Amino acid sequence: MKLLEKTKAAELLEQYCEAYKKRDLPLIFKLFTKDCNVWGTAIDEYRTGLKELAIQHQRDWEQSDKGEIKIVSWVSTPPDALFAAAVCKAMITIEGKENIFEHLRGTIAIRKEEGIWKISHMHASFPDFRNVENGSFPTP
Repeated sequence: MKLLEKTKAAELLEQYCEAYKKRDLPLIFKLFTKDCNVWGTAIDEYRTGLKELAIQHQRDWEQSDKGEIKIVSWVSTPPDALFAAAVCKAMITIEGKENIFEHLRGTIAIRKEEGIWKISHMHASFPDFRNVENGSFPTP
């Protein structure tokens, strides 16, 4: 679903994707609040604040040659929403081999910090592929 009107949150999510691709940590810092929290796709990826945000991105970039997150489709939101959500695709090159990870779900919440809209919360996840079709939970 396309956004009828691009929200500030959607703009920030797009800017984050571009900064991630460029591995531009100073730009990423400009996009996030000082007390942000970020939940990633790995079991230990719960980060709070810019210092931990840096640790997470440095870990990602040490474990890959390059990476890109593309927005596939947007979740429709009202124009005054303080969040954005999208289904994405991640293309990560590891040891010279491109890996494509479909169905990456990305959500951000935003708030003003010193008069500037920034990302205060980000959550990325993949569906649990242990679920059977039409099943809400993994089979035991």
